Amino acid sequence: MIESNNKISAQQLFCILLLSRISSEIVYPRSFSASAAQSVTAVVIAELVRFLLALPLIIYSFKGDSFHAAVLKKNRFFGWAGAFIAAGLLVSAALRTLFFSSEFAVKNLLVGGSMWAVFTISAIFAVYAAAMGVEAVSRAGAIILIAATLITGAVVLADIPYMRFSAVEFSANMNFNDFLGEIFERILRGGDYLIFSALLPFVDREKSNAAGKSVLWFAGISAAASVFLCLTSIFTLREMYGLTEYPFITAASLSDVAFFKRLDGAAAAVWLLCAVFRGGLMLLSAERVIAQVGRAARYRSAPANGE
Repeated sequence: MIESNNKISAQQLFCILLLSRISSEIVYPRSFSASAAQSVTAVVIAELVRFLLALPLIIYSFKGDSFHAAVLKKNRFFGWAGAFIAAGLLVSAALRTLFFSSEFAVKNLLVGGSMWAVFTISAIFAVYAAAMGVEAVSRAGAIILIAATLITGAVVLADIPYMRFSAVEFSANMNFNDFLGEIFERILRGGDYLIFSALLPFVDREKSNAAGKSVLWFAGISAAASVFLCLTSIFTLREMYGLTEYPFITAASLSDVAFFKRLDGAAAAVWLLCAVFRGGLMLLSAERVIAQVGRAARYRSAPANGE
């Protein structure tokens, strides 16, 4: 795969990162806390921690085009070590996503179905998506994001009559252990900045800072969207929020839009597709990280071999 022949726009990169990020918020089961205040605070802290951890990469992206290759040029050991760690994290995050996607499917769409059968089919689809290459995946991701945005917007609008802002108590009493557990679990829902590092060399740089701006937009909008979805579920479900495993889908089951009646089935199907797409995107990114470092290592050793 030749990177120069697989250019994507900064806007496409933003779309697939946002799609990846939000799908984990909807398809992953609700974590430890039953407290509204605890959940919202954990979302904010997790987003901030991920952003701070990715800050060196974000700063580099305004001028550089391959973060992992740049590390290898400075130090071969750290270059390879960083690449294998990043690839390992991406593969493990992909498997985690596919596992939760399968669990989500048998609980919300294929009730009574075989979770491992769904996992196998999802894994095949994810591998196929990864094999499509960066350019094709980016085009498909932008289209899927449009569908996901439309169905999510419809759910939110349909749930407005059920929302009660005054009925939600944001209690300050928090279980500290549950709170830490929820922050850690939400941090593990990340991996999108690793995707960004892998796909950075593919961004068509009409402007040198296009990629850097796109990841800053992603950081802000993904954080706002995650908080918004959490608050939407809290205001809709109120005291039932802490009892639901998939708050957004439960909130979607209350929707009543013309002849569609409930939108939870459609929302679950679309976001399941998004989550499986996220798994494929992570597998593709893992392969691209290793390929970039391998190419940089060969280029670095070429002059010595030619002497």
